[in-house]
Amino acid sequence: MKNSKTALGIILSLTGGIFWGFSGSCGQYLFTYHDVSSKWLVPIRMILTGIILLIFCVFKNKKKIFDVWQGKDNCIRMAAFTVLGLIMCQYAYFTAIEYSNAGTATVLQYLSPAMILVFMCLKNKKIPALTEIVALILAVGGTFLIATGGKFSSFSVTPTALVWGLLAAVFLVCYSLIPGKLLQISDAPTVLGWGMLIGGIVILFIFRPWEIMPVISLPLVGAVAGIVILGTVLAYTFYLEGINLIGATRASIISSIEPVAATVISAVWLGTDFSGADIIGFAMIISTVLIISLFNKKSDAH
Repeated sequence: MKNSKTALGIILSLTGGIFWGFSGSCGQYLFTYHDVSSKWLVPIRMILTGIILLIFCVFKNKKKIFDVWQGKDNCIRMAAFTVLGLIMCQYAYFTAIEYSNAGTATVLQYLSPAMILVFMCLKNKKIPALTEIVALILAVGGTFLIATGGKFSSFSVTPTALVWGLLAAVFLVCYSLIPGKLLQISDAPTVLGWGMLIGGIVILFIFRPWEIMPVISLPLVGAVAGIVILGTVLAYTFYLEGINLIGATRASIISSIEPVAATVISAVWLGTDFSGADIIGFAMIISTVLIISLFNKKSDAH
């Protein structure tokens, strides 16, 4: 039973990372070809995702849909998850893409596994396992190679992009760690659905996307649908379930398959060329999945 839960957690975290990679490619496509901004995309993405998830939850088990709002502590945790783990994580990531590119934003965001690993070790007062350290080095090194091609000179980041990219990493840590207790009393789709819907409504009136509307077209609608359904509804739900099964440290490292997926999709869809450094980066990141899958001890993400 323990091994099957671990395997499921690995699969869900891996799939979530792949879908996130697809979402990043869709975002880059929208920013490049459709004059879309993160202030338009993020609230639309969150509201549509929240509606889809909560409708699903109503049909699945409507009696428990309000469990996350029972008790002051749950409400505070839910609010923190909504603001720090959802609104700011998505906005920081897509803004970093706007000011740089998907590769640079991704490699900066994937400093989060290192942050989570350090946090969990300090919290539990323990030294990280050798396998965790090796996997972490491979994950960070692989994302660096894919984003830069192995050349320091090509990693040109403006101060604005650097700040937003680092903030995306910090807020991804918040997303990974804050909802732990909420997931013990409710399922991931319910927690995510409420957070997405409420967060989307809040920033809808802050960002006012109706004032910066792009030209609506079928490709734009298709890219937004890909971001919402695969890159948000399924990716975030799978990742949260992965955290619940194998812990935040391992789930975050495994989900670093995202830059591999983003690069492959971009090559096929947008014509991006592969380099030797890309191939090495692929191997490094995929090897982290194999390393993580070899040990079964669950990290305490709660």
